[in-house]
Order: sequence, then structure tokens, then C-alpha cells
Amino acid sequence: MKTYNKIDISKSLKKIGIKKGDHLFINPEIFKLGFYEMKEDNKEAYYGDFISSLKNAVGSRGTLCINSYTFDTLRSNKKFVFESNNTTSGMLSSYFLKQKGVVRSKHPVFSVAAIGHYAKYICTKNSFHNYGYNSPYQKFIKINGKILNIGMEPWRNPFNHVAEYMIGVPYCFNKPTKVKYYINNNEKKILYSSFVRFLNINLSPYYKKIQKEISKKKIVKKIKLGSGYVYSFSSRKYTDLCLNILKNNQLAFIDGELYKKSLIND
Repeated sequence: MKTYNKIDISKSLKKIGIKKGDHLFINPEIFKLGFYEMKEDNKEAYYGDFISSLKNAVGSRGTLCINSYTFDTLRSNKKFVFESNNTTSGMLSSYFLKQKGVVRSKHPVFSVAAIGHYAKYICTKNSFHNYGYNSPYQKFIKINGKILNIGMEPWRNPFNHVAEYMIGVPYCFNKPTKVKYYINNNEKKILYSSFVRFLNINLSPYYKKIQKEISKKKIVKKIKLGSGYVYSFSSRKYTDLCLNILKNNQLAFIDGELYKKSLIND
């Protein structure tokens, strides 16, 4: 297993074309990168090195975004506390939420956190829907931000679901999303909605079509970091690619035959 350090992170971002003024949507699986060289075993410093490297790469005119989901509000009936740094999106997201100047969108399940130039634009005055008009994702596409997958394969990112919502795939629906919601210690009665998959239908993710089109269109840049890779690509081009796939086959992102069998047996 290869090792890497903070200098390697900065070098990889530069080599992959990240520059001052870029706006990045980060999808991390940093454990796939291997062993990180540190003077001491300090998780805060570990995540801090990634965030500071990303901040330095985009500069003061750039923006960083990351998912800060709280799926346990629906799955375990836990309350959503807007000011909390609790998230089910992983430790890097939790660390990100603690940063000075971070702005978090208010969806109680599918929130997004951002810091930098367009943070307020992306994460405030949003709609009540997770992927629809005026959602953080729709705004991020509007500014033509870049998706940055760190360790995670490029076809695994939330903009797949934005395309699924826009096409109106038959295996998902808009779910009324009412949870215990608190802002400034005050409970709010707010009804949100979430575009989610039907749980009573057998679904199996199927990304071969996306992988093929990514390779064909050559929209993804890739660079080695440690034992894994970092990927960068335009959110607008990627979403358009997904829309073009789905408009020809609305079952292209799942196992279509399994889905059809589930409908027959339902």
C-alpha cells in the first residue's frame, strides 16, 4: 500500500487542473488512498490537511461544497438540529461543518455545506426539495462548478440523482419529509420533500452505461494519489451526460430487468 502526505495532496490537485477561483463539490472516500503520513495519529489534523489543501487550491474566490446528510432523521426518527455538526456523510463532512464561515442548507435529510465565495448563494434561499429547482445542486450546476471525487469512483456522486429527478424515473418518488426540526433551540414546523427510491421494489445500481459514456466523452480528469485516485469533471457536462443517457433509457442507472420483474411480482 502506497503512502502519501499533504504535499502530495496539493500536487495532485494542481496536476488535475484545480486552480484559483474554482468551485468544487467534494465526494470523498479518502480511506481508499492508503496510509497517510503524519507526525502523530491525529484525525483532526488528517481531515484538516485535506480541507486546508483544498482551500489553498481554490483560493479566496473559490468555493468548496460537501454533502452533510442526516439520514438518521428519517431512518431512526432523530431530530435535526441545524447548528449541529452531526452528519451521516462521514468524518470529513463532520470536520467541514466545524469550519469558520461554513454555510449549511436547511434540508433536514439532504443538506449541503459550503464555504467560500458562492457558499451563501448555493446553500441559502433554497427550495424545499433536495434535488429540484433552487436546490444546492441546481445552483452548483448553474455556476458550472467542478465535481471532485477523492478516492470515490467518478460515477458515484449526487448529480446522478439530479438527472434522475429531472427525467422523472419511475423507480423514485417525491416523499413528504417532516421531521423534528430545530433552529436556535426552537422547533420549526416545516414540510420538506425528498426524491427517494421505492423501498418495496428490488433495485440494483448499474453504472456501466455512465462509465462507457465518461470514457467516450473524455470529460473526467484522473490523477493518482497514494493507492487511489482523484477525479475532476464539470458538473454541467456530467449532468448533461446523465440526462442524455436517461432520456433514451430511463432505467439505465439500475438493473432494468430486475426492476421489471419486481413490478410483475409486486
